[in-house]
Amino acid sequence: MSKHTPGPWAYQEDSDAYTHIVRGPNNRFICQLAQVTSAEIEANARLIAAAPELLEALERILKGALSLPRFAEELARAAIAKATGGAQ
Repeated sequence: MSKHTPGPWAYQEDSDAYTHIVRGPNNRFICQLAQVTSAEIEANARLIAAAPELLEALERILKGALSLPRFAEELARAAIAKATGGAQ
């Protein structure tokens, strides 16, 4: 599986106000969201734009934590695996 476009990602409202665009570094197109309410589009765009930082945070927590509750470690590893397409 190929690697994702590195962050940071940011979102912007498109000129028609019914879509949002998520872009990576150098204005690289990531995705366009539409066809739901404006508030839902914005919430989805914010979540997608935060994905690289969320993934990095989970990876750093797992590497740096001396001890985590088992359920927390399992949740983090499952989320990382889902995001990267592999097993953790």
